[in-house]
Amino acid sequence: MLHRLPGIISPLGNIITDPFRDSAKPPLPVYCKTTINHLKSLTGLDVSPGLTNQEISAVESSLGFSFPLDLRSILQTGLPVGTHFPNWRSGSTRNNLLLLFNLPLLHISKIVTRNGFWVDSWGSRPGSDAAALSLVKKLIQIAPVLVPVYGDFYVPSTTPNLARNPVFQIDGDGVRVLSCDVAEFLQGLSRSDGRHDPCISRRLLRRVEFWSDVAERGRMMTMKKVVARDYTRGWWSASSCDERLRACLDDAFWKLREAGWREDEVRDMMMMDGVDRDTCAEDGDEGDRKGREVTTLRHLLVSHEA
Repeated sequence: MLHRLPGIISPLGNIITDPFRDSAKPPLPVYCKTTINHLKSLTGLDVSPGLTNQEISAVESSLGFSFPLDLRSILQTGLPVGTHFPNWRSGSTRNNLLLLFNLPLLHISKIVTRNGFWVDSWGSRPGSDAAALSLVKKLIQIAPVLVPVYGDFYVPSTTPNLARNPVFQIDGDGVRVLSCDVAEFLQGLSRSDGRHDPCISRRLLRRVEFWSDVAERGRMMTMKKVVARDYTRGWWSASSCDERLRACLDDAFWKLREAGWREDEVRDMMMMDGVDRDTCAEDGDEGDRKGREVTTLRHLLVSHEA
């Protein structure tokens, strides 16, 4: 059995922010059909008729969880069948499903003991690995259940039961946010070899208790390990920016990268739409420059220098 009683998912407080007003309603049929049609277009992937209400109820009762609204609607529109997809239809594979549900705990346990991983919101780390693991297991028991979607990608099942929870990837290296919701994730599947095109939209991500904190902590630790200061991409021009301003921009760039921001996110913060990326803000006459709205880090620094 899972670590919960059947039907008990997690406390109401699991949802910290909910940017989607309609997320308590089942998604529109076209939303699900678009996703299933994309899966049908992939070579080597079969899509069977969707799960019935009775099949959904049987799986939920057997394993002690509730499908998130959007995943449930998609699976009832069509059931993807393949090596990386959970086999929800066959009762003989219950043990395989139980393994998928329990893998997140195994992965978290590994990074806690081997990598010294810890999250501030968990409180002070106990003195021994055994005590630390005991605490983590208790926290996972009251955290939202991660429902397998594809391979090592999961979507949280929360109370209240909402659509558009983010999709997390969890493996021996940690936990990462991959997509804003299940449909975005499945529509990012590109080929039958399991390749996925990660593309998190600019929508506000819903925070989910425990898992969002784990993902954010892992992201910060990863970036601190792999980001070494090197030659910048040169989005600001060396010829038009003086040495002091260029050094300030370089330092801001690397501080943001070391804090966990992706390169494309830093680019968005440091550039402005409609402004030549190879010129500094002092180009043009003084009146135009001062009248221009400061919307990026780069232009804020230039304005300060002025």
